[in-house]
Amino acid sequence: MSVDTTPASPLASFQQAVIAAGCRSEHPIGLAVSGGGDSIAMMHMAARVISPDHLSVLTVDHGLRPDAADEIALVAAQAKKLGLSHTVVRWTWGGSGNLQAAARAGRWQAILDWTARESLNTVFLGHTEDDQIETVLLRLARGSGIDGLTAMSGADYRDGLRVIRPLLSVSRIALRGWLRGHHIDWCDDPSNDDPRFDRVRARQMFCQLESLGLTRKRLLQTVEHMRAAHKSLQRGALDFARAHVRQDGGDLLFSPEALALDKEDAPRRVMAAGFGWVSGNVYRPRFERLLDVVGQAANGRTVTLGGCVLSPQRDGGVRLMREAAATKPLQRNPTDIQDIKGVMWDRRWFLEGPLEPGLTYQALGHGLDQCPNWRDTDLPRKSLLASPSVWRGQALLAAPLAGLRNGWTVQIVADFHSTAFAH
Repeated sequence: MSVDTTPASPLASFQQAVIAAGCRSEHPIGLAVSGGGDSIAMMHMAARVISPDHLSVLTVDHGLRPDAADEIALVAAQAKKLGLSHTVVRWTWGGSGNLQAAARAGRWQAILDWTARESLNTVFLGHTEDDQIETVLLRLARGSGIDGLTAMSGADYRDGLRVIRPLLSVSRIALRGWLRGHHIDWCDDPSNDDPRFDRVRARQMFCQLESLGLTRKRLLQTVEHMRAAHKSLQRGALDFARAHVRQDGGDLLFSPEALALDKEDAPRRVMAAGFGWVSGNVYRPRFERLLDVVGQAANGRTVTLGGCVLSPQRDGGVRLMREAAATKPLQRNPTDIQDIKGVMWDRRWFLEGPLEPGLTYQALGHGLDQCPNWRDTDLPRKSLLASPSVWRGQALLAAPLAGLRNGWTVQIVADFHSTAFAH
């Protein structure tokens, strides 16, 4: 099908965003599609510019509204017509806490689990220019600084997964017009007009702010200014990290100079990025807590924070390692292993080897006792306890970092210095 290349068309903007993000047509891509106009448009546009053979669709059923079944059926029918595989995952709210926050967290976890099962490294989300504006307003209300006011990026990493937002420069109105022009149906979620939710109130507030001159254009200009400042700080952090942080397998070694978090931006930015890279968490630890645990480690104590272990070193620096207890085992279904070369585990490790149904991929843990040559690796015991391993039931098959390979290899998907300061 031909591609609309009209400069102002939403499809042209979508295609330009995909190209700018460095997505290659032969790479498998996941699409998170709810049935709303934004994600439905994204699915149809993706099918026009990327081969359907390389696209997979996920819909998360929150089970909160009776008409959700109709929305899922709509996505399934349209995905089938486009030649796309479609998966539905059910999420159930526990009933406590903020509903929308819980739904967002549950939806993201479902995406992570699905991409891991499907060995997908990239997912498209249908955020639009309107979502960007709402995000800025919400973060202004929460007193966010430079990093927060950069809002959402068109392409970044979250929990080890590459996230692309190819509609971030397209307005919701323009997308609805494109859908109508191509006779494509979508569903409207009534919660989008419910004033109990923060984003709805932000949307309503923006209508009033526009009358005061705080227009869409000016808010987006603020985002660009914040991004320019953010890039400068990130470049400074990268230079600092190259001088004071060394990657050792899946660990990071910080020099004593990198522990002075109370003096300048670069050390604290680098340390926070280190915790994010090792744990795979997108959110930084709170600065006060970060300052406390780094101070304890600098004074000779081994401490844990955010799924990581911080261990003092003889030179006065620290080693940052993954905490084995914070990882989760992964199992593949027999039908999932066809035409798949390897398995992504713990959001940053890629294991390749003789795949077969029923294997479990998890932190090595007590299996280290079955690796007689682990001391030859020069990696600390704590590091190896959290390293990737392959099991068949209770039998350890492989632990490549601990010297037990049996045909398996493992590598970090993206190294620290190349990815932690990329945006």
